[in-house]
Amino acid sequence: MERTQFRSSRFHYTFGPHAPTLRIQPSTQLRVICPDSDNEFSDGTILSTDQRQRSEGGQLFEANPMAGPIEIQGATPADSISVRIDAIHLDRTKGQTGLGYGHGLVSADQLITRADMEKGDRIPSHLYEWKIDTARGVATMVNPLGNRLLSIPLAPFIGCIGVCPPWGQSISTLYCGLHGGNMDIPLTRPGTTIHLPVFHNGALLMMGDIHAAQGHGEIIGGGIETSGQIDCAINLNRGQPIPSPRLIDDHQLSTIAISGDLRDAIRKAYAHLLNWLVEEYHLNRWDGYNLISQAGTITPGGLDGPIYSVAASLPRNLIEN
Repeated sequence: MERTQFRSSRFHYTFGPHAPTLRIQPSTQLRVICPDSDNEFSDGTILSTDQRQRSEGGQLFEANPMAGPIEIQGATPADSISVRIDAIHLDRTKGQTGLGYGHGLVSADQLITRADMEKGDRIPSHLYEWKIDTARGVATMVNPLGNRLLSIPLAPFIGCIGVCPPWGQSISTLYCGLHGGNMDIPLTRPGTTIHLPVFHNGALLMMGDIHAAQGHGEIIGGGIETSGQIDCAINLNRGQPIPSPRLIDDHQLSTIAISGDLRDAIRKAYAHLLNWLVEEYHLNRWDGYNLISQAGTITPGGLDGPIYSVAASLPRNLIEN
């Protein structure tokens, strides 16, 4: 099937009941062109004012621009949609990660000692730059604060993907919820299919915020932020509503939950996973509860609060053999 290139005419900073910029039939394959989280495309152009979601009289923070919305024709709240991530093409040779006071998981008094502060040392404000080498599959820090040029493997994924939230809310692309959103879970990578609930006719799918790499938790408060192109196939699962986002790849099943309390997010993610095993894989509930206790794993998304995202996973071969 031919893949359609989609460069959105407008980019949004909230998930909500926005007018679609593209209407598609189920089973459509797209290549979605995405700027980075700071609104820059691979050729250096910045989103113009006309291309950005407007917020008259408000203080909308213009970060994590989303391509879309994409209306999947025929989708209703009685359904779910799936987005198979076929590839993520990193389309430039640079990325960036911000360091700043109060940004990230580790608190200031844990990052720097009292003795250091008494000497006048402070947490620096620094924009780390990375050189992205797709041929070698690595990203190398260009401007370290120390004297070592550190390199890490590339592992691109979609930081932010979701649909219109329930009740027609508009939720910032900095946050996540039942609709998906800024989950920052590295499992949303090529080879994975993400399943999303539908709360509004047409679903109103949006995506963006590509990361060239990121560890579990996005500890410093950002991944290697960059631009890119997402090859995906979008399908409609008629009559198959789901309570929250799900992920399937060749090796595992994962369910995602969100909460303002990390322990509660983990609890909810495992509860969603258990219900999935019971309802669709016909596993005895108590056997399933034991199974996820012995073989389940968790993958945290962004932990910089105030809302936390967590994926709970189980190997497929334990239940599909």
